Amino acid sequence: MKNPLQDQLIVLSGASGGIGRELCKIFITKYGANLIGIGRSEEKMLSLKEELGELSGKFSYRLFDVSVKENWLTLADELKRDGKEPYLLINNAGTFPTFARTTEIGTDVIERVMQVNYFSAVYACDALLPLFENMGAVNICSSSALCSVVGTAAYSASKKAMQGYTEVLQMEETGRYVGIVYPGTTATELFRNDENTKNSALDKVAMPAEKMANKIATLIVKKKKRSVVGWDAKCMNIMAKIAPVKALSMIAGIMKKSKSKVFSNVFKEEN
Repeated sequence: MKNPLQDQLIVLSGASGGIGRELCKIFITKYGANLIGIGRSEEKMLSLKEELGELSGKFSYRLFDVSVKENWLTLADELKRDGKEPYLLINNAGTFPTFARTTEIGTDVIERVMQVNYFSAVYACDALLPLFENMGAVNICSSSALCSVVGTAAYSASKKAMQGYTEVLQMEETGRYVGIVYPGTTATELFRNDENTKNSALDKVAMPAEKMANKIATLIVKKKKRSVVGWDAKCMNIMAKIAPVKALSMIAGIMKKSKSKVFSNVFKEEN
């Protein structure tokens, strides 16, 4: 099979950690792509560059807040000015707030999550796709868009917004590849930084970030338009289709029975 990514340029947000960091390594070391990573931490970017070793020349980075539209416009102008035409845009940046009841998280949190998880992808597509006619785009969504999860109002809403946006983009941009990926629970910084997730129900179903990234990369190379990755995500997808109302209560019931501390703010009235 011919490698379509060899020496092609990829722009990937959320590159400094988790799935994004692993995707950077895979696309560069396995597929020979050139990659511009978007993130906020220069320390993490330099660490990734060092990890790439002899292939570090294929990786460059830009440090900016993906939720600011002007930052994407600046990047688009830079690429156009330098005669660089990206082959693929991957919107992977995201944030996941602590599990909490919807009426207690605050509208400021909801607005911030929407900006990072949803509007950043809109800004990126709006800035780059009109300039580069042959450029493809992939939005890394979440299984929460397939079946909402109790305690994640802001996150689920942002991912459902991304789902709707991407589906319409797919129908309209028929001349280019537009894909959407729904990863299941993944062992990223959420688990390493939160003591409540260790040995929790989430921890037990979480797929290692490297494994998740490998699966996603393979699907992207094959230009799959819709991909559900992870057994928990696939279960949620099926449950939501068969019994859309019952599925929500079933997932909430499983979370409640786990008695995990990570869900304590969601079911605290019965603690």
